[in-house]
Amino acid sequence: MLVEFVKWSPLFSMIVFSLVLSFLLTLAYKKLTNQKRLNELKEKQKKLREEMKASKNEPEKIEKLQKEMLDASMENMRLSFKPMLITFIPLILAFYGLRVLYTDMAGVGNIISWGANLPIVGDGAGWLLCYIIFSFIASILFRKLFRL
Repeated sequence: MLVEFVKWSPLFSMIVFSLVLSFLLTLAYKKLTNQKRLNELKEKQKKLREEMKASKNEPEKIEKLQKEMLDASMENMRLSFKPMLITFIPLILAFYGLRVLYTDMAGVGNIISWGANLPIVGDGAGWLLCYIIFSFIASILFRKLFRL
C-alpha cells in the first residue's frame, strides 16, 4: 500500500511523511520538556543580554553576567537533551524505512529534478534532501502552532 502511494506521487508522499514525522517530533519535544522552565530560561537570557549591553564599561559585571548566561544555556540544553535522546532511535528507524521504501521498493530516484548538474547535490533532490527541506518548513510551522 505504501509502495503504491509513493509510486503514485513521490513528491506528495514525501510531503506527507515529512509533515507526520515533524508533527510527532514537535509533539514529543513539547510533551517531554518542561515548557514553563524553558520559557523562564528564555526570559532570563533576554534580561541578561540587555544587562550586558547596558554595562559595557564594567568588565567585572559583564563577566558575572556571562557566567549566569552560560549556566542558563547549560540548563536549557540539559532540558532539551531528553526529548532528543528519546526520539533518536525512532527517527533513525524512520529514515531507514524511508530509504528502503523510496529506493529499494518503489525505485524512486530524484523526487525533484532541476535539470542542471550542480556540485554536491547533483541533478535533483532525492528522498533525503526532500525530507530535510519539507521537515524544516513543517517544524517551523508546528513550533509556531504549539508556541515553542
